[in-house]
Amino acid sequence: MTDPFHYTVGKVLNNNAVISENEAGREVIIMGKGVGFNTRAGFRVDPKKHFKVYELKSSDRQKLETLLNEIPYDCFELSQQVIEHAEKALRRNLNPTLILALADHINFAVTSYLEGKYHPNLLNEEIRRFYREEYRCAEEILDMINHTYNIRMAESEAGSIAFHLINAESDESEDQTTRIISGTNDILQIIVDSLHIQVSENSLSYSRLVTHIRYFLKRILVDEADGSGFMADQIRFNEDSEDYQKIAVALDQIADYLRKHYAYEINDEERLYLLIHLMRVLMSEKEEKRKRTWQ
Repeated sequence: MTDPFHYTVGKVLNNNAVISENEAGREVIIMGKGVGFNTRAGFRVDPKKHFKVYELKSSDRQKLETLLNEIPYDCFELSQQVIEHAEKALRRNLNPTLILALADHINFAVTSYLEGKYHPNLLNEEIRRFYREEYRCAEEILDMINHTYNIRMAESEAGSIAFHLINAESDESEDQTTRIISGTNDILQIIVDSLHIQVSENSLSYSRLVTHIRYFLKRILVDEADGSGFMADQIRFNEDSEDYQKIAVALDQIADYLRKHYAYEINDEERLYLLIHLMRVLMSEKEEKRKRTWQ
C-alpha cells in the first residue's frame, strides 16, 4: 500500500501560508489557519490542519504573496468560503485566481465602508439584468460579508462581487467583461428603440436574446467571431412584411454599432441568427400586448 502524499514546507510566508510542491513537483501555495506557525523549510505540513492548495502561475503567485502581507488572513478565509459557496450555487468551477481578486476587493470594500467612503458600481443595473444567476449569488455573498464584519454595505455592492464571479467563469479580462456588459446594454437599447417595444425581461425570448448578444460580443473580443454556422440561404422570411422591415432597420443599426465600437463586420450568418432572435422577441411582445388588451 502506497503512503499518502504529504506536503513539505519549502518556504514559510507567514503563520497562515507556506510554499510547497505538489505530487507533480509543481510549486504551490498552501493556505490555512496556523499552517505556517512553528514550522520551517523541510518540515511536513500538518495533515490535520485545514488548508487549501493553490497552484498559480508565477505572476499570480507573486501577487498572492504580496496580498498575504497586506490583507488580514480572515479576509482570505472568508474569500475561500465565498468561492466554495459560489461554486456550489452556480454549479461550476471558478478560476483559482478568483481568490486574489476577491480577497483584494473584499478588503478594499470593507475598508472603504468603515472609512465612510462609497464607490458605487456604475454597471450594477446592467449586471443584475444580464447575469441574473451570478447577481443572485453575489447578493448571498454580500450577506456573508456583512454578517462577518457586522456592517451593512449597499445592495449595489453585489454588482461588484458578481463582476468578479463573471470574470472567474471565463477567460475574459476585466476590460473585456466591461465592454461585453456595456455593449449588450447598447445593442438591447438599439433593439427597443428600433422595434418600438417594451421588452419583458422575464420572457424566454428576452433571456435567449441577452445570452446570444453576450456570447456574440465575447467571441468578437476574445475568440474572434467566425459566424454562427447557420446556412443563410436555407431560411426564408417575408421580406415585405412590416415586422421584417423593422428588424432590418435594427440589424443595420447594430451592424453600424459593431463597426464603430468593435471594428467588426457582421456576416450574413450572424445577421440571420440575430434576425431570428429579434423575430422571437417581437412575436413575444405582440403576444404580451394582446394579453394585456384582453385583461
